[in-house]
Amino acid sequence: MTRQSKIKIIAILFTLLLTSNFLVAEIIQDKDFNFSLDLPEGYKIDNYTEDGMSYIFSHPNIPVTLALKIYYDDSFTSSQSVLKMTLEKLTAKGDIDSVKWSEKNCAISSFTMNLDKAYSGWSVCAPTKIEHSYVALICYAPTDLFPKCQQFIMSSLNSLCINDDYYYAPGLITTYAYPKEGKKNITAKIAGKQITSSMDKSDIEASKFLIDLEFAVFSLYAKMPNWKEAWQRYYRMIYRDNCGRTAQFSSDVFKALYPACQAQNPDNPDITYAQTLLSWVQNFNYKRSTEKTSSDFTSIPSVLNGEGNDCDSRSMLITIMLNNIGIDTIFLISREYSHALVATDIKAPGQTYILEETGKEYLFGETTAKVTWGMIAGDQADRTKWIPITLP
Repeated sequence: MTRQSKIKIIAILFTLLLTSNFLVAEIIQDKDFNFSLDLPEGYKIDNYTEDGMSYIFSHPNIPVTLALKIYYDDSFTSSQSVLKMTLEKLTAKGDIDSVKWSEKNCAISSFTMNLDKAYSGWSVCAPTKIEHSYVALICYAPTDLFPKCQQFIMSSLNSLCINDDYYYAPGLITTYAYPKEGKKNITAKIAGKQITSSMDKSDIEASKFLIDLEFAVFSLYAKMPNWKEAWQRYYRMIYRDNCGRTAQFSSDVFKALYPACQAQNPDNPDITYAQTLLSWVQNFNYKRSTEKTSSDFTSIPSVLNGEGNDCDSRSMLITIMLNNIGIDTIFLISREYSHALVATDIKAPGQTYILEETGKEYLFGETTAKVTWGMIAGDQADRTKWIPITLP
């Protein structure tokens, strides 16, 4: 099957999927050029070219248009030149900046243009894995509505990934807004051991920007049928950003603690290490925001900096730290219980959650009560009330 026919079939499937009454969160992937988009729920394909290199998306509830264009030609030499050409074709006006992202030289621009009326938007361009090929995204709204749509536009563009090795890292928009400022030391006392690690000086502020951005988008879906999928995406986007910012910490803690876990429990050091982390976060200072206009999620860099936090931040921290050492771990949330848990693929006694789509069994972890893995409150044991946040 040719690329043209494959993309055409995918386009039809996405149209059927995204315009259905019960929308499903989907990550759009192009395996040939190795890029993906984790768009906010509800986008539908309005048009596409027969060669599968251009798409136009719209949203039924948000007045936003997203254009995706793949360029593949030996004459193209940079993301900046490709984005400049793209905007010129639309007679759009805007300065183009360069940004280093995913170890590639990429381009970004805010622009205005006139089609049937005035529009404003943001656009990005990045190289793909195939030499002389680029993916460009142009997302815009009517100029008079742009201020209300700008966070939705930024979230859409920020979901782009051009390299699987950098999937769990800050997106292009966040990287552009908050460039690295240099390392700062952080310390953590875990199981009586003082561990020194580092994060970037910009990580706390940058991660809060991302959380506020995604909360604004998620809030649009509160009364929509696809609220659950929007909630899952909200946490996926936070996980992706926070995971990249705390990878060094995860590595340093593992190196410092895992040898002792192996010595203590040679038959199952993973559960000993996981319990060490669980006991550590169970002693964190509790904090939950009462503001309805902002997220109550404390970013992982802020947690490691000593800020108070709640169940979802703690559960995500454990999920990140275990996934980073190769132990499959998922994050669970419940609207009915107003709670979050972590669940891990470690064989040990206790209560488990079975992921419906794979049949895989995960051991529950409670981060706010001082209990061991496999123990959860009896009044929170209904598995149907837990929503899994699985990761690509």
